[in-house]
Amino acid sequence: MSRSNSWKRVFYSMWISGVIVFSIATYSAQLMAAAPTKVPPAASGELAVYTAWDEGDINALIAGFNKVYPNVKVSAIRSEGGRGALLERMLTEIDSGKAMADVYNTGIPDMTAMLQRKEILSYRSPSESNVERRFVFEEGLLHTATHSVFITAYNKNLLAEKEVPRTWEELLNPKWKGKIAIDQEPNDIVAGFLILMGREKGEQYLRQLSKNVITRRGRSLLVELLTAGEFPISIDVYAHRVSKAIKDGAPLAAAPVPAYFSFPSVAAILKRAPHPENAKLWIDWLQSPAGQEVIAQRSRSPVGKTERTSDPTASLFKGRELVLLIPAKLPMSYEDVARLARGIFLSTK
Repeated sequence: MSRSNSWKRVFYSMWISGVIVFSIATYSAQLMAAAPTKVPPAASGELAVYTAWDEGDINALIAGFNKVYPNVKVSAIRSEGGRGALLERMLTEIDSGKAMADVYNTGIPDMTAMLQRKEILSYRSPSESNVERRFVFEEGLLHTATHSVFITAYNKNLLAEKEVPRTWEELLNPKWKGKIAIDQEPNDIVAGFLILMGREKGEQYLRQLSKNVITRRGRSLLVELLTAGEFPISIDVYAHRVSKAIKDGAPLAAAPVPAYFSFPSVAAILKRAPHPENAKLWIDWLQSPAGQEVIAQRSRSPVGKTERTSDPTASLFKGRELVLLIPAKLPMSYEDVARLARGIFLSTK
């Protein structure tokens, strides 16, 4: 066979192959055009979030969520009466058959009633992989959004650095009588001391400590009064509040006591949620780098990777032991913790 004929056969084979490939591609394109492309519908509708978060914080979260899901109308339901009043309202709605909440966002202790009543939907979010393992609840009922760290802070205008307590025992000194402030509902730090010291030693210590403390209602108020110099030290203030106050020029600093208490703030989807799919989207976004970024920008402690902002409170508790406040570590139920706190700190006030 001549070289010329060989080349003709090669070109002919290539031409035939090209025609076949073109025909298949054209036919496939026609089929795709004829059949409608199945695209997931854009999220829309409503979402009701019952939350213990401050108005500014929850509004910032909603704004961030709506950048991704602009067609979901999010309503934030808060209670000026505190976390207990919010929980009572939600339970009343559930019991009357008119559940309105999709997501409940609060601390773990306040979630106890919902867990006991089995009112929470289990959901494993794909964004869970972005969260530190110590803040992941494997059963999928609770989804950690941030953690509030209770620290001991003092006013630098009232206390010299050498005067600042460095051990728990120092706080029992009579010289601190009437100078150590705590919240009127100190359940969380009571829980922290019971976990840290054990039930018997913890109770004994708290009863001695009660002789020196004064109570005020609200941890935001505690930071304001500490800044104003009404008292020199508080062992019951949020790190993110202190961090923001320092940023704004307050003469505050963290005391180098042995430990601080880390209190996870969790979100849960209600089983009777009117809009469960939007609730899942909220959890997905909240635990994603985008959601954690908004949390960090609000001077709160993120529990996962952010887009760019580091934990603004980390420097306050660097080097301190963080005692995680979760029911599994408590020597009693949280209701009993609350009763103990009232009995120790409020009965004689």
